[in-house]
Amino acid sequence: MAEGTERAPDTLADTLLNAVGRLAPDTEILPGSTASGLVAEAHRVADALKAQGAEGEAVALRLPNGPGGVAHFLGLLEAGARPLPVGPDTPDPEVGRLLGLAGGGRVLTPADRPGRPPRLDGTPGIPADDGPGVLLPTSGSTGAPKLVWRPERSWLSEARRYRDGVGLTAEDVLLLPVPLPHAYALGWMCGALLTGAALRPVPPTGLGEAARVLAAGATAIALVPATARLLATRQCLHARRAGPQAAPPAPRLRIAMAGAGPVDGPLDTLFREAYGVGLARNYGSTELGAVLSGPAGLPPLCVGAPLPGVDVRLVDRTTRAQTAEGPGILQIRTEVLPDWHDTGDLAVPEQGCWRILGREGTAVRRGARWVAPLEIESVLRAHDAVQDVRVAARRRCHEGEDGLVAEVVVTDDATGEEELRAHTARQLAPYKVPDTFVLRAALPKTAVGKAAAPVRYRLTPHALRAARAYKASELLFALHDLGALTALAQGADLAEISAGLGCDTRALELLLDTAAALGLVSTAHQTGGPAVPADEIAAFVELEKRLSRDLVSREALAAVARTGVPRRPFEQRPHDAELVRLYQGAMSGPSARARTVLGLRLVRPRPGTRLVEVTAGPGRYLERLLAGDPAAGGHLWQTGRLAGPVSEPVRAAVAAGRITTGPDLPHGDADICVVANSIHDPAGGARLAPLLRTLKPGGGLLVDDVFLPSGTPGTPGTPGGEPGEGAELALDWLTHGGTRWPTLAALTDALAEAGADLVRDLPFEGSPCHLVLAKEAD
Repeated sequence: MAEGTERAPDTLADTLLNAVGRLAPDTEILPGSTASGLVAEAHRVADALKAQGAEGEAVALRLPNGPGGVAHFLGLLEAGARPLPVGPDTPDPEVGRLLGLAGGGRVLTPADRPGRPPRLDGTPGIPADDGPGVLLPTSGSTGAPKLVWRPERSWLSEARRYRDGVGLTAEDVLLLPVPLPHAYALGWMCGALLTGAALRPVPPTGLGEAARVLAAGATAIALVPATARLLATRQCLHARRAGPQAAPPAPRLRIAMAGAGPVDGPLDTLFREAYGVGLARNYGSTELGAVLSGPAGLPPLCVGAPLPGVDVRLVDRTTRAQTAEGPGILQIRTEVLPDWHDTGDLAVPEQGCWRILGREGTAVRRGARWVAPLEIESVLRAHDAVQDVRVAARRRCHEGEDGLVAEVVVTDDATGEEELRAHTARQLAPYKVPDTFVLRAALPKTAVGKAAAPVRYRLTPHALRAARAYKASELLFALHDLGALTALAQGADLAEISAGLGCDTRALELLLDTAAALGLVSTAHQTGGPAVPADEIAAFVELEKRLSRDLVSREALAAVARTGVPRRPFEQRPHDAELVRLYQGAMSGPSARARTVLGLRLVRPRPGTRLVEVTAGPGRYLERLLAGDPAAGGHLWQTGRLAGPVSEPVRAAVAAGRITTGPDLPHGDADICVVANSIHDPAGGARLAPLLRTLKPGGGLLVDDVFLPSGTPGTPGTPGGEPGEGAELALDWLTHGGTRWPTLAALTDALAEAGADLVRDLPFEGSPCHLVLAKEAD
């Protein structure tokens, strides 16, 4: 607050919009939006929504991390509606399910042009008489999401806690790289609206944008541990590259607060090394908002002391009687919710603050001693090869005999259970060492990076269709063997195909009619030449026919499930020249060549460009570059057992000394690094940090590969998604490819952690292929 000004009075009966209205009119709340402008826009929204009968109704609001949604959020509350904030990319079916839990309701669609009102789309829901408030889905970290309703006065109360307990003021610039629909981010947003702090929401994946806001003078940042770790890792990488002459990364930062998850010692140390400021702590819940807070430097896993207006107590797990020392269940009450709220977290008092041991359902008792899974996770995460970890109890019949299971995602397939057990035993007491280590491909996460509830796999009706799906494949392979696919691509009719192939017309007609019913061929009249690239289709069908009998057979899939990827049959078999020929024929066809042309346009090579290509192919990017620029050069690293021969122009350039080869990549002299059909290989293109180190300052990393669809069930970041076309690609990766960064989201997160920003993602319609361009952070 500016010196000499007095704080306007506020009461629990106030509203967020009135709080903004009490600020100085020219207070910049959001980029390009003053307090007076935000109030006026929110009132326009409210008037439009009242006219559409929104009072009391649950209304879904897609709330991006940008300035656009705040006025809609305030307008919904002012109209007496119950906003249900969701992420901007939340699928429509999920929005519909959440609205169903709320008793039905509509979706707010912003105005399509200035001056027009927003509209409510869908069927009106059943109004509730609870008054203005916000509906929030729980994070899903403890099971299926449910809706929690919080009245507007609860948000105002939390905003005051940020003002009076954390110290947020009108002079602050608050950086918020947390999804706004999450309760933790909304609480901070309300704190900024109450105090007049300048709010700078950026996408959680926009680490480069966050770094720029910090460098430009942000004074406070609200983080979750996952984002804090990525941001700090990225800054440490940048500092090592830039050297001591680099400008301070956050010259005005005074508050860096992590919530919605535990802060362990290594993370606190890493963040302080990166920004010179340790991580303050924040603890709360969807139902209550932020209730505990503490300064940087607290012991690991400690979350601080009660904020103003908050009472805390511990109760016994079994009797729920109050206990002084714990461990016990943490209960909270606030001025808005005076009844004791059971958080479900097991805690102990420590050095004047509270230390969280874990959820009541996950904290473990071994004999007479409690074990905090979070502590074990912290130790395991410090191992160089551990990318992610979750530790939980394996319940047994008698209390005190629980087992410990550590699920671990490793970046190095050579790191196994014994290495992880030894690492843990060196740093923890014997009773804290997990009984079982399970190596996982990925662990499901919530939107803010917390461990989500374990995925439960159940058969669906799709399983019955899959049991018959082999017939469609066999039909396609049979048509290919007959030569019918090529004839169809050339526009031949049934009589011409039958005569040309020497087939029985009636039997062939039945095959083609069945293929049409299955969607394999079209019955539309074709004109103007081939409708599909016959040679490329034939090459893919030929490869898939071979894979179905060999590498991706039912026997091969079961074998990999038993042995694991490092010992799968593919790695043990001798070189198979015929398989290499089929693979390269399918992967290096016209579509791949067209992507090469487009990829080079994206990176805009200059004369004399040096290009590093990491590929499971013949070096098509280098070949194309050399054809257009005799002065170009570079390096080729072929990865995987199916790479095949190098193209002849590249071979000649190698002989002439223009191109070097092998796994020893050059350092810092490449303008472009291309990863073509190798990004999922943990021993090759998936090693992002070495690839980025090949680049000169300002160089670009281009990825040309296929990715699993974002709705694939069980895929990180998309739990419970709908079956997606292309999901079967994972079976190829499992049996004879690589499984790293299966989705574009996983690659984006990995690039951010390695210190790179996503510049462009170019997907190809009807194909799982993407061209992804990234550059090192400034």
